[in-house]
Amino acid sequence: MNKTKNRTLTISLSIILVTSMLTAISTLQTTSAHDPAWEIPTYAKLGFSCNPIGVGQETLIYMFLGNPPFDGAALVNDYRFRNYQLTITAPDGSEEKLTFDYVADSTNAQTYSYTPEQIGEYSINFTFPGQAINDYSHNPNSEYVNDTYLPSSTSAKLIVQEEQIPSPIDSYPLPTEYWTRPIYGENSYWFTISSNWLGSGVPGYGGMPGPNLKCFSGDSIGPETSHVMWTMPIQEGGVVGGDLFDIPGNTYFEGSAYIQRFTNPIIVNGRLYFREPFSFSGGTTGPTYCVDIRSGEVIWSRTDLPTLSFAYIYDVETPQQHGVHPAILCTSNFGQGFDADTGDLLFDTTGVPSGTTVLGPQGEHIRYVITPANQGNTEDPDWRLLQWNSSKLWSGLGFGEGTSTRPSISGTVDASTSNRYDWNISLPWLNAMDQSLSRGSLSNPISVVQAFYNDMLLCREGSLPSTRADPSIVNPYTYFAVNLDPSRGSIGSVLWRNTVTPPENIQIISYGGADPDVRVFVESYRQTSTWTGYSLDTGKKLWGPTQSQEDFDYYGSPGPGTLANTIAYGKLYSSAYAGILYCYDLQTGQRLWTYGNGGEGNSTFGGLGVYYNHYPTFINAIGNDIVYLVTTEHTIETPIYKGSLVRAVNATDGSEIWTLSGFVGEFAASSFAIADGYALYFNGYDNQIYSVGRGPSAMTVEAPLANVQLGSGLVIRGSVTDVSAGTLQNEQAARFTYGVPVASDESMKDWMGYIYQQKPLPTSFTGVPVVISVVDSNGNYRTIGTATTDDSGVYSLQWTPDIEGMYMVYATFEGTNGYWPSNAVTSFAVDPAAATPTPQATQPESMADQYFIPAMAGLFILVAIIGAVIILMLRKRP
Repeated sequence: MNKTKNRTLTISLSIILVTSMLTAISTLQTTSAHDPAWEIPTYAKLGFSCNPIGVGQETLIYMFLGNPPFDGAALVNDYRFRNYQLTITAPDGSEEKLTFDYVADSTNAQTYSYTPEQIGEYSINFTFPGQAINDYSHNPNSEYVNDTYLPSSTSAKLIVQEEQIPSPIDSYPLPTEYWTRPIYGENSYWFTISSNWLGSGVPGYGGMPGPNLKCFSGDSIGPETSHVMWTMPIQEGGVVGGDLFDIPGNTYFEGSAYIQRFTNPIIVNGRLYFREPFSFSGGTTGPTYCVDIRSGEVIWSRTDLPTLSFAYIYDVETPQQHGVHPAILCTSNFGQGFDADTGDLLFDTTGVPSGTTVLGPQGEHIRYVITPANQGNTEDPDWRLLQWNSSKLWSGLGFGEGTSTRPSISGTVDASTSNRYDWNISLPWLNAMDQSLSRGSLSNPISVVQAFYNDMLLCREGSLPSTRADPSIVNPYTYFAVNLDPSRGSIGSVLWRNTVTPPENIQIISYGGADPDVRVFVESYRQTSTWTGYSLDTGKKLWGPTQSQEDFDYYGSPGPGTLANTIAYGKLYSSAYAGILYCYDLQTGQRLWTYGNGGEGNSTFGGLGVYYNHYPTFINAIGNDIVYLVTTEHTIETPIYKGSLVRAVNATDGSEIWTLSGFVGEFAASSFAIADGYALYFNGYDNQIYSVGRGPSAMTVEAPLANVQLGSGLVIRGSVTDVSAGTLQNEQAARFTYGVPVASDESMKDWMGYIYQQKPLPTSFTGVPVVISVVDSNGNYRTIGTATTDDSGVYSLQWTPDIEGMYMVYATFEGTNGYWPSNAVTSFAVDPAAATPTPQATQPESMADQYFIPAMAGLFILVAIIGAVIILMLRKRP
């Protein structure tokens, strides 16, 4: 039996047909009906998405008319051709007949998904039976009124073979070498290793760690290493020098608490956007920079931009347009939009409504607004719920008003008009609540706690305890859910209500965020530093309060003061002034693990150097199953206490992945971002921006240039160096004239401290392994050994070749979390072993050797003696 199903044509064929057909129809003049009526010929057409096709594989059958679209056909009406007939005759003669009463696509095209189950030749017939204009909906002013489209038919063969047609490439493999943006369009799966950081104006980003899912966007990718790519000073930093101050070795101001130097970093398409500070002012007064996160290159800087809030990336999926449009940098609440590539102004926006924002499925901002329709009528305000959609700021097909085939926006846009909303419904239950409370005003009696797109609004009636002077006074409050999912009832209806009576003696309760996947939301109790969990489906309490965290966590996060936490992966993570990272299971409230209160590799202990026993440690980002932690606090004294670290911890088991010296001074805004496998953050020890991530490496290899003889040993040596952009900075290039040596992941923290932070040369350095292989003169490939680089980046291997001839040498560094792989090639030759000299036979002594030569030697000696005696006697004569 054939497996078949209908499918509406929505792919690129529509665009091709629309373009050609609308061009043709535009040449016709619109007139009134004519006499006699016309009989218009039609031209049936057939096509296949794949022909031939393997048995059991799916192909699309395309049926369309080679005529201009039905007069007046558009997406917003039902002026269409009707009753397309499709007959499929299988190789065994069996037939399948289908009729399509209505052709939804405005370009005359209908598709049918077909999976053949027999091998052989199928006969496919498409018949259009003809259609009188007046028989169905049509444009009453059309010049074709009373006319008739004549029938037409066509056939084609579908070849079905046993051999399967290969599946299309869904993506090329993930990279095994250093890579940069842009990512080539055929590498679809690279989305798993790339990401953006959209900024504090987008739900899930920005602000100090606290409630409402801060610092977890869901798709951001950070580094698995403490390798430094580059540093960039944004203001004088570090030790001032000299003896002018009461505090010996005092350092330049790093920004805490109220004038941070580096706030709300935004990363889009591998580029960092930030505003430089100016003198003693905060991070809102200097020029705006666009910097490559891998190289530190300044793409552009401008002094005419206001403070940015977020990046807007929208996926345009309409019948006429497909793909994500270039990023836009926006000020708060869409006030102004700027081109991310140039910084040029694109548009101004007025009238953006207040409400609770979530991200829609295409990157649009969905804002839920509760407001009275009758603004001046306190007796009958008519409270309403509206869904505002940022994509409708644009004009163009599918973007709100207008009929343009492409989205556009310019000038000043009024965001308050009705066409900026997806829907607008009345809330009778809120009208009744407002009247029952006898408010006599138009102030909203409820609070929207958090919104979940196409799911629900979590709301609250009444206030959470914040400052209860008398602990015995207990004021209940009520959570309730408002439906946003049309599949489970009317939008705006109340799904459930649950009244909570707070515990006695708890003076401050805060909302701690929710996870819509595991269906849990939480509260924190500040006095006891504990958590309580509730069901998103019923509002009922599920667990809690948990065991108390350490007492210093009472002070909460540096900014808002609430117990700091982030929700991700079905877990609640909390870390604050006590310096301990806690992980809880959201479904049970069970504490799964802690980090910071263990031994080596699991310690934030500060001893006498800090004021809280442990370094105050806060969550700044979570991504790719890693929790990124920083040391910071409300106001830090200078010189900053020693030993502060940026940390990366496994989000599943709490094991430490890497650390690096740094004090990320923050208060109410984040100074940390992750994207594309990199972390960008501010370090108050030297007032520089750091880019941390996996960097490129470079290799050399050399062998003897002169031939060696078989049986003789030789040395293969070379180097592996770090070629990240930071190694070319003035100080690093001057210190390491032969390049910066690479380090193992285990040595990275201290090595980066030595390279970039003027720390001592590590005494426990380890390099990276290099695999050395050869191809000998017989064509055999083999690995001959592994060598490890030293703190000069050099490796060497002694080896004795075992056959004669030419050798190719391949040295390979396979990479680490800190460096991408690299390799190098050289060659050497081996001569045959040298021949051993043949020994000469010994000659017997002759008579001359035995008697004459010795006698002559004796005679010469005698003559010499006599001569010497005569000379002596002559000298003694008077």
